[in-house]
Amino acid sequence: MQKDAQTIVTARFDTVLYDLDGTLIDSAKDMQLAVSNVLADHGLPAVTEDDVRIFMGQGSKVTMGKAFAKHGRTLDDDTLTAVTREFVRYYEADPISHTTAFAGVSDVVATFARIGLKQGVCTNKFEKPSRMILEHLKLMPPISDVAGADSFPVRKPDPRHLLMLLERMGADPKRAVMIGDSTHDAEAARGAGIPAVLVSWGYTAKPARELGADAVIDRFDALPAALAGLAAGR
Repeated sequence: MQKDAQTIVTARFDTVLYDLDGTLIDSAKDMQLAVSNVLADHGLPAVTEDDVRIFMGQGSKVTMGKAFAKHGRTLDDDTLTAVTREFVRYYEADPISHTTAFAGVSDVVATFARIGLKQGVCTNKFEKPSRMILEHLKLMPPISDVAGADSFPVRKPDPRHLLMLLERMGADPKRAVMIGDSTHDAEAARGAGIPAVLVSWGYTAKPARELGADAVIDRFDALPAALAGLAAGR
């Protein structure tokens, strides 16, 4: 990162929040295996990785509801809660075997740490497997904190999910930016008054460029330039 860009970024931002699945990591295979194990236990066929990429983003309960709905099964809330617990048991037993960081993530996260930016993850995945994955991929540290679907009483797209994480990190929302892949990230950031940068390769049915973000990037290593552009008002 060039020194002039670094100066511009750090003058405007001191904290970067990231979504996890579809933004920092490709976790679809491990998710697909866990979801499909639950479906098999209920006599239903597996889902595909592409299915899971679309089902994810609003938390495990929504993911499981969509997985059963794909096979024509609508679950009442108690049953959905039960199958979600089954999914969590499968997933937390092995959330890392096939999960990788997207190209450029490690280098960018390390660069941001070097220039003094605080970094956190705000995800609708549960906190425990999120931390396991980040630690396994050596992204935590330098990422210092994680808010999952079970960390606070709210979750994205509720902006308080971001704001409560920022408060826990001792960070000023006015100097923060959100990096994500979906409408839930963009909505949460807007509600919190935080700029949003979306990645174009994420887990979303609607293209990132149609979600009203402040910027969209096609490679993770383009993030420093995107932040410099936002900081400079471009």
